[in-house]
Amino acid sequence: MDDKEKQERIRKRLEELSKSNKPSGDKRSPFGSFRIFMMILSLVFVFYVLSGNMNSYLQEKKSVSYTEFISKINSGQITEIKEKDDRITAIILENNKKVEYSTRKLTERIGDDQNLMKVVAAKNTKVEALEPSGSTLFWMIVFQFLPIILLVGAFIFISRKMSGGQGGAGQIFSFGKSRTDKVENKPNVRFEDVAGVDEAKEELKEVVEFLKNSDKFTKAGARIPKGVLLLGRPGTGKTLLAKAVAGESGASFFSIAGSEFDEMFVGVGASRVRDLFEKAKKNKPSIIFIDEIDSVGRKRSSGKTGGEGGSDQTLNQLLVEMDGFEEEDNIIVIAATNRDDVLDPALLRPGRFDRRVTVDAPDMNGRVEILKVHAKNKRFADDVKLEDIAKITPGFVGADLENLLNESAILAARESREIITMKDLDEAVDKIGMGLGQKSRIIKPEEKKLLAYHEAGHALMTEITEGADPVHKVTIIPRGSAGGFMMPLPEEKLVTGSKDIIAEIRVLFGGRASEELVLDDISTGAYSDIKRATQLAKVYVTKVGMNSEFGPVNLEASDDMNYNWIPNISDETSREIDLEVRKMLKVEYDNTLNVLRNNRDKLDAIANLLLEKETVTGAEVRELINPMVEGTHVEENHVEESEEMKEINDLQN
Repeated sequence: MDDKEKQERIRKRLEELSKSNKPSGDKRSPFGSFRIFMMILSLVFVFYVLSGNMNSYLQEKKSVSYTEFISKINSGQITEIKEKDDRITAIILENNKKVEYSTRKLTERIGDDQNLMKVVAAKNTKVEALEPSGSTLFWMIVFQFLPIILLVGAFIFISRKMSGGQGGAGQIFSFGKSRTDKVENKPNVRFEDVAGVDEAKEELKEVVEFLKNSDKFTKAGARIPKGVLLLGRPGTGKTLLAKAVAGESGASFFSIAGSEFDEMFVGVGASRVRDLFEKAKKNKPSIIFIDEIDSVGRKRSSGKTGGEGGSDQTLNQLLVEMDGFEEEDNIIVIAATNRDDVLDPALLRPGRFDRRVTVDAPDMNGRVEILKVHAKNKRFADDVKLEDIAKITPGFVGADLENLLNESAILAARESREIITMKDLDEAVDKIGMGLGQKSRIIKPEEKKLLAYHEAGHALMTEITEGADPVHKVTIIPRGSAGGFMMPLPEEKLVTGSKDIIAEIRVLFGGRASEELVLDDISTGAYSDIKRATQLAKVYVTKVGMNSEFGPVNLEASDDMNYNWIPNISDETSREIDLEVRKMLKVEYDNTLNVLRNNRDKLDAIANLLLEKETVTGAEVRELINPMVEGTHVEENHVEESEEMKEINDLQN
C-alpha cells in the first residue's frame, strides 16, 4: 500500500508540474500566431522566388552579341531557345558541360523580331517563353502596392497624432467626436472667487436660478434663456464666470474653444457640434461653454472663399442645435468673445443668445477686490497698500493684476525674500508695461542729457496742462525699447472731452519741443509720441466731430464686413482733412514750445534732478515746479498763428 500511494503521489506531482510548465493562453500575445504565420509565409515566398533561379546558378553563363547568337542557330548548335524577361537564352553542351548563352532582345516580344523568326523557322528551332523571374515579379508587386501601403500608413499616423497618440481602431474615425472637457466633479469655483465684475455676477446669478429652480420661471410663463454671450476684452474673467455659474448651480460643465470644432475635413465641425449637444443632454442640467465663439460664429457672406464652407456648416449646425432645445432640457450655452461685431446676426437673435453680459475692465474698487483675491497666498511688507497698487494700474484686468503680483513675488524670491515690498510691485508694473530695465547699459553723457530733457518736457507739460493726468514717475533708465519714460497717474473717465485730447497731444509733444528748445536738435526718440499725437488729431477731426471747420460729422471710411473698404469722402475732403490735422498739430506744437520756453527754469530743474537720480517720483516733480507756473490753461483758440500756419490756411482756402 505504501508503494502504491507513493507512486500515485509521484504521478499526480508530475501531472501538476507538466500543467504548470504549459504557457497560459491568457498571457499569450494575440499577435503571436499572426507573426509566426507571416514569417512562414515570407520564407515560402523567398524560397519560391529563389527556386526559379537556383538551377541557373549551377551552370556557366555567357552573354554574347545578337549576331553571334543568330550564327549559332544557323550552325545548328542551338536547337531550342527560351524567352525570359528582356533576354533570349539557350543551353549548349560544350565539353560535357552545360553553358547558357544569352543575348538581349531587340524587340519587346520575340515574335516581333522578323529576322530571328525567319532563322528559327528555317532551322526548325524550338521556342519557349518563360514566366518573368521571381525578383522582377517581387519588385513589380512591391511597386504596385507600395503607394497604397504608404497612404494607409500615413492616414493611421495622422489619426493617432490627432487623437493624442491613443490607440484603437475607433480613433481613426473619431474626427467627428467632440473634444469637450467635461468636469465630472462639478466646478468648485464660486461667485465669491470672482472679483471686480459685480454687475456681470448679478446678471449671471439669475442664470443659476434658471438651472436650479426652473419651475419657478416656467409657472410664471417665462421662457428660460438658451444662451448667454459674455463680451469683454481678454483677461477680464469670462471663463471664470462661466465656471462659477456651473459651480453655483451644480450643473455639468462642458468647455470647448470655437477653433476646436473644425478640422481639415469639411463637415467635421458640424458633427462635433451634434456630438457636443448629445453629451450635454445626457448629463443635464449642464452648461456648454464655447470660448472665442467668433472663430466659429462669424458672419456668413455671399462672397466667401472655398475654405469658408466648413465654417458655415458648423455655424448652421450650432443654430439648429440651439433651436432644438426643449424647456425641460435644462441646458444653457455660455459663449465668450471680444469680437461681437463679427458675429452672425442669426446667432444673436432672441431664442439663441438671449442675453449679453458685458464684462468690463474693473474700476479702482474692482481692482482692489481682485488684488485681494490673488494676494491671499502672498506676504507683503507694511508699506504695501493694495489701494496704491490699484491707483497705478488703470486699465489692468484680472489676468494683468494676477500677473503683476506673480512678477513681484518672483522679484522678491530672486533676493531670497518671502515678503513682497512696494519696490517689488513698482518694478513689476514697469516691467509689464515697458519691459525689462537695462540698468547696466552704458549711456553717453550727451545721450543721457537728451533723455533727461525729453522726459522732463513730458513731465512738465503733464503737470502744468489743464486736463492732463498727474505724474506718477519719471525715469531715464532704458527699459525695453524705450530710453526712458514718464508714467502718468490717469484718472478714470467715462467720456473724453476735447480739452482732454488737446492736453494729451501737448504732453506728447513735450519731449520733442524740449529737445528743440534746449539742445537745438531733435532725435528719433519722439517717433512714438508723434505717431500717437497724429492718431489723436485724426480722431479729433474725422471721428468725434470736434473740429470747427467740419463740425459734427463722421468722416472715417466704412467697412461692410465683407472685406470691402468703402470710402465715404471725396478726394477733396480727404485733402482738407489732412490740412486740418496738420494745422491742429502745428498749433499745439507751437503752444507746447511757448509753455516750455516760459517755464525754462522748471524744465532745467526737472532735467537736472533726473541726471542726478535717474528716477524721480511725481511728488518730487510737483515740489520742483510749485508754487506757480505759467501757461497752464488749455484755451479754445490755443496760440496765435505762426507764419507756417498762415501758409497752411492759405493753401486750404
